[in-house]
Amino acid sequence: MKAMKLGIYEKALPLSEDIEGVLYSAAEAGYSLFEIALDKDRLPRFQWSTEEKATWLRASLNSGVHFSNMVLSAHRDYPFGSKETKVREQALQIMEQAVDFSASMGIRTIQIAGYYTLEYEETTEDSKKRFIEGMHQSAELASQAGVMLGIENVDRDIISLGQMKEIVEKVNSPWMKMYPDVGNLTAHHFDVKQSLVENVQHFVGIHLKDTKEGVFRRVPYGEGIVDFKGVFEVLFDAGYAGPFALEMWNDNSENSMEIIKEARTWILDQMPQL
Repeated sequence: MKAMKLGIYEKALPLSEDIEGVLYSAAEAGYSLFEIALDKDRLPRFQWSTEEKATWLRASLNSGVHFSNMVLSAHRDYPFGSKETKVREQALQIMEQAVDFSASMGIRTIQIAGYYTLEYEETTEDSKKRFIEGMHQSAELASQAGVMLGIENVDRDIISLGQMKEIVEKVNSPWMKMYPDVGNLTAHHFDVKQSLVENVQHFVGIHLKDTKEGVFRRVPYGEGIVDFKGVFEVLFDAGYAGPFALEMWNDNSENSMEIIKEARTWILDQMPQL
């Protein structure tokens, strides 16, 4: 069997304008996939020039670390289910730009944050309907560009794989699937292994993140409550062979590279011998 390829989230790495240096460091730490972060502060990337894109593409080719996924967290601030028309219009514009950007950068999947509304808004059945309508529009855009979409379960609103499955079935597009986060599932006390087995045919990627009850970020691997060994056993038994990515926030720490290298080793140790 080929060596397991793992991805790393951009925010686990130091901030640097030298993307080639960052990707070479990621490769040295053992990673072969890179998840580009697109939050509200990184939206200007959608206006990059051809040369700016080419710089990143050359860095990917030279380092051997591929842009596997876009974590499109900007929709947390511009959700498709918001009651505010301008917010929904911005959500769709962001998706249009994300699809175009991904197609030009060779990014295979766009991860959609499962937020129906802005944090201060009340979530209603109308919120969900508006969100699903936005997913229909998003799937149409993605299909035209040949880019996959994967909905992620988050800390509120869409928290279960059952909710994600309902949306995927209603949209009914081969271009919209699931990108589950096992840490978020665990923090919400779902039967993680059963949820994974029941929905594995819809997965286009999986986020590996440790969590605690009510704590969804920045829990070091092994210090949380996620049963990674059990997760890997049921996924491999179910035939999952897609990408895994470690979602971490190292907050520009000076020892970020040491942290991600140790995290990769720890994760691989949790996997059964295949």
